[in-house]
Amino acid sequence: MIGVTMKTTSLLALLLIPLTLTHAQPAAAPAGDVIGVGNFLHVVADAERALTFYHDVLGMDLPPVAPNAPPVVIPRPYLTTTEIQDLYDAPGVPYRVTQGMIAESPMRDENVEWNVGDRKPIRPRLQDPGAGVMVMHVRDLDTIMVRVKQAKSTVVTTGGQPVAVAGPEGKSRSVVLQDPDGFFVQLIQPDSLPATAAQASNNIYDIGFGVTVDNRDRMLAVFKAMGFEPLLGDWSKDKAQARVAGVAASTRIRRATALVPGTSFEVTFTEFKGLDKKHYQSRVRDPGTSMLRLRVRDMDSILARVKAAGLTVASRAGQPVTVMGANGGQHIAIMDGPDNLKIQFVHAIPKPN
Repeated sequence: MIGVTMKTTSLLALLLIPLTLTHAQPAAAPAGDVIGVGNFLHVVADAERALTFYHDVLGMDLPPVAPNAPPVVIPRPYLTTTEIQDLYDAPGVPYRVTQGMIAESPMRDENVEWNVGDRKPIRPRLQDPGAGVMVMHVRDLDTIMVRVKQAKSTVVTTGGQPVAVAGPEGKSRSVVLQDPDGFFVQLIQPDSLPATAAQASNNIYDIGFGVTVDNRDRMLAVFKAMGFEPLLGDWSKDKAQARVAGVAASTRIRRATALVPGTSFEVTFTEFKGLDKKHYQSRVRDPGTSMLRLRVRDMDSILARVKAAGLTVASRAGQPVTVMGANGGQHIAIMDGPDNLKIQFVHAIPKPN
């Protein structure tokens, strides 16, 4: 688990940006209805402020700017694409989007801000079901921590400093932060860096996704319905891991991990025992709401599977939306899952002949 320059663009354009991986990946899990991973979406109160954290503090790159692009307008203007408004069940509400990335990862940080007065922000603690975690493996943790201190960013880890931990892949140093909207980021620097780290273009060389669950087995039933094949861990009481998470040393923790089908991208599910928990149920436009984007082979097939597992479509009228552009388009649906986890499915529509 556990000034900025960027071309102003629509959410559709961000969905269609090609991903370039520049280093060899581990063996991928077999594809099925799910064929890939997309972005970790954060619904935020201020998309510009969120980008400052992910770019200026953590050091993520910005998406490439097209040649001869018009001058950047900051703050970025709000957009009004009807299909995207319907996707988030926010008809008529303006929105804007920012992104942080590293070239070697298929996952990006995507911040979506809805300019509406009835927003109801949520701010889960790490132990609360639905808390999302962007897990970043880095080459130089100390350099980032200097910027974290300068920016007065929130450090969740007990003592406010990275903790030495031991795991199945060896020893590392790890720390958990919170961004301005309360989303969690775990930074990990292994004692022995993998070969892929030397090939990375950024201090951050790999990204993963984690989520806190109320009942691990219930959540895994949903992901198994999507074709995930999780590996289960046992309950444990690890003082170092508890310090990283900023919880009591007596806390029991268990996890499961799974690769996104069609990829080598890892998702981690974490359950805490011995702590109080608060349960949230937010709308997809409320700040503090996290969402995992998955790329799918066929929208009708994946919807049938997850609806049978208890998920519902959160988009307007309970239906996917279709967004078309010059280079093709997307069928997109946002699903409500257990523990307030939102999952966004994207099915690519080929460019017309």
